[in-house]
Amino acid sequence: MTMKNIFDEMDDLHLEMERLFHSLFNPKHPFHLLADRHWKPLTDVYEISDDVIIKVEIPGVEKKDISITLEGKQLIIRGARTNPHQKSCVTYHQMEINYGDFERTIMLPDAYDADRISAELKDGFLYIRIKKEKKLSKEGKP
Repeated sequence: MTMKNIFDEMDDLHLEMERLFHSLFNPKHPFHLLADRHWKPLTDVYEISDDVIIKVEIPGVEKKDISITLEGKQLIIRGARTNPHQKSCVTYHQMEINYGDFERTIMLPDAYDADRISAELKDGFLYIRIKKEKKLSKEGKP
């Protein structure tokens, strides 16, 4: 066996261990549901020009089942996704979609305008737009 083969085998073992770890601790894995009361939807937070955008992946969640609150610098997004088969006799062969209550807490940047926050639910994503405060120059102009 050459040194190259040994390193190739080590790389294969490393990849297999990563796959195993990912399958056990993936956020959508059912074991995760047993450990946590709320599931956490995947979320992106980014800035464009004068806005901070928070994009939350929540397909199947209705607008009436979402609440957004602001506590200091924390934006808290709560809601629930209902399992349509919850009350029927269904045998799952695979279950990766999270149902029930969810919650995400996002720390906002220092300069934001709490009076200028908007939200839109579109194509399974919740978009929250927060206006950044304009910083004044030394002359008192934005």
